[in-house]
Amino acid sequence: MIGHTEQRIGTAYAMPARCQVWVRITESAGPSGPQVAILASLLLSAIQVRVIYRAGSARSERPVDEIALTMPMVPLGERVARPTQVIRGPHGGSSLSLQLFDHERRSLTEEREIGACVDGVREASLAFVARVNVVAWVAPRGHGDRPDRHLRLDGELVFLGGVFARLKARPFHRVTDAEGVTVDLPLTHPGTTLRLPERLIERDLPGSPAISLGFLDGDGNTVGRERVVDPSRYS
Repeated sequence: MIGHTEQRIGTAYAMPARCQVWVRITESAGPSGPQVAILASLLLSAIQVRVIYRAGSARSERPVDEIALTMPMVPLGERVARPTQVIRGPHGGSSLSLQLFDHERRSLTEEREIGACVDGVREASLAFVARVNVVAWVAPRGHGDRPDRHLRLDGELVFLGGVFARLKARPFHRVTDAEGVTVDLPLTHPGTTLRLPERLIERDLPGSPAISLGFLDGDGNTVGRERVVDPSRYS
């Protein structure tokens, strides 16, 4: 029988990311104040999974006894978009600013001025680091007692903390900093999970080599430590 126990291989990662915010302002001269439509999204950096086949169990095996394949898990620029939110800005003119916070209201970036709240489009991009878990689930492919030559590899990207974009509209002639309009846009919550496309990896190669998995960033740098795929789960 083929085992049906999945093996979890994961690691924590401080992922470089960007928050892109697009703001469209209309009716800035109207009696109700400007209408501000806000569209925010996250742009993620690349993550790859590395599958290593080794003819021996020792790490010191010669390169000829090792085959490594690299497959994309998270493509560069993967976008996590959120629905547009519409607010009313202060009447009489104001300036807009943007800042990122986590779910405990700790700042992830400095505050960025993005311009006056008048008709038109404003854009801003803020770089920050997202705390995530990169996870690969390895499981047998197929059912019944006929072994499949492949294993299924499913991926997940789990956000460990929330990310919020705070947009402020401060009146030009305010008396205190408390005046104006503030809106917090949730981009992720703790536990927000991005499902990644399924991959297939060979399980039966000549010589029955051991299989290990590891993760790489977009520049090919190692993320976390390499882990051995347990063959007893799939026998």
